[in-house]
Amino acid sequence: MSTPRTPPTVLQRTNDFLATGPQFRLGSLVTESPNPSTHDLSIACQNDLSRAVDMFKFVELDALETLKNTDHVAHDLVLSIERCFAQNRRVFLCGCGATGRLALVLESIWRQAPKPGHLESVVAFTAGGDYALVRSLGVFEDRPDLGAKHLLDLGFEDGDMLIAITEGGETPFVLGALDQATKSSRSDSWLFFCNPPDLLKKLVERSRRAMENPGVKWHAFETDPMALTGSTRLQASSVLMAFVGACLREVATAQKASWIISELIDRVTQMDPSVFIPLIEIESLAHLRNEFTLHRSRSAAMPVLTDTTERAPTFSLAPFESSVDTTSIENASRTYLEIPRAKSSLEAWHHLLRRDPRPFRAPSEMRAPTIDLGSTIAFDFSDGVTARRKRYGVETSTVIDVEFGDYDGTTPDPTLFFRAANSVTKFETHVPASRDPLIRQSQMKYALNLQSTITMGRIGRFHGNLMTFVRPTNNKLIDRALRTLRILALEKARATGDPRLENLAIAQDDEPFLNAIFEAFDSVTADQPVALKALEILTR
Repeated sequence: MSTPRTPPTVLQRTNDFLATGPQFRLGSLVTESPNPSTHDLSIACQNDLSRAVDMFKFVELDALETLKNTDHVAHDLVLSIERCFAQNRRVFLCGCGATGRLALVLESIWRQAPKPGHLESVVAFTAGGDYALVRSLGVFEDRPDLGAKHLLDLGFEDGDMLIAITEGGETPFVLGALDQATKSSRSDSWLFFCNPPDLLKKLVERSRRAMENPGVKWHAFETDPMALTGSTRLQASSVLMAFVGACLREVATAQKASWIISELIDRVTQMDPSVFIPLIEIESLAHLRNEFTLHRSRSAAMPVLTDTTERAPTFSLAPFESSVDTTSIENASRTYLEIPRAKSSLEAWHHLLRRDPRPFRAPSEMRAPTIDLGSTIAFDFSDGVTARRKRYGVETSTVIDVEFGDYDGTTPDPTLFFRAANSVTKFETHVPASRDPLIRQSQMKYALNLQSTITMGRIGRFHGNLMTFVRPTNNKLIDRALRTLRILALEKARATGDPRLENLAIAQDDEPFLNAIFEAFDSVTADQPVALKALEILTR
């Protein structure tokens, strides 16, 4: 990756956000709003795990309900894909952050079981390229020009079609790619999101333009708020992954998308969330003891990687370290992924993606990092992770195995298999699973999202259902941190009787809050909370 430029000062960043802020004031969107049914989720995580997992499942099933009665949309999308393939053209999937990773998951599923003769016909990309599967790049996510450039660099031409996936419906990178697709191809372009369209049009000009573009077909899956406020890696991305994936599966297998969606909802309904409580307890104890874990998976490596990757920005955990990082225990991730039998990093990446990783090179005039192949495969998930990390002091205390299928030869039917072991405890469970690769992946996403979220709540990585540990690396997350900080300041003011802090919290002036957020961001380590540090700065 190219050398980063000197970062702007706190005051410059505050002024920059105040200038562009109206484009990213998203607190009124449903996907950014607190869910009243999980207002005390963090308390349940620490005191009543049975209630915590039940709360999470309730929100998950509620979100999946939005997939019902969408047969007409699925029919139209399937026809668009079939027309595209009939012309020997390609379908491109574009997302950003969590939806970008789900786009890569969908391409991987497609490559496992494509329509005959169409292995290369589905192409997925995300802000920052395949590198973003491991580390999010906020500099890309706010740039529509980079979305357009990436689409064209992948060879998008007339006759190709784009499916743009953005849980909020407002991501600049995705909408930039969408706009470019309508200019470059006469084929259908599609946009899917999870907010009420009229509200989105009113609040976000770029979203209104996208929906009013005559070259764009769109549909809103109007979910309720996420289990964790604004954490769209959870229910919103699950809904979008299920719908787009089901349509691709119908094209590949002729099995109706509605049947696939129905089975998925039934499978999640039947899953008992309490079976994951021992795993939650084992991993949370490792975190509380400041120990290191290893996630090990071959058949389910992709969903395991996406879930563990998304912990870093959501809960301020140190991200995966790469071989080009300064390898020391101070910057080591609390968990890592190992793909058994992968003999090299490139082989491990090929196993994840079912293809070689794609670099992304932005021209110098676009002022964005160039991410080459070496920067991507420097994240080495091949055999021997434990030995490699041990060289700089990382001692693995807990190993968590996650797999699909008949993992150990003892069960005849497909399962989700989980095993966790440390020096004193061993846990193992099989959860019934579908034979369909999309449904199986969706089941695994739900299980991993539940387990990781409740684990993070158990170790105090969110407050109520607020993302107090979120890292504000792009404008959307800065806005989220700003709203969270205001709530925390008001709570503290009323608890302490501090009139100055209360007046600050209810005033319309964002500048002191933004200054505190950016100052905190510069002073905390990767595993410390920006919002809580900013609250300290406000009250000093």
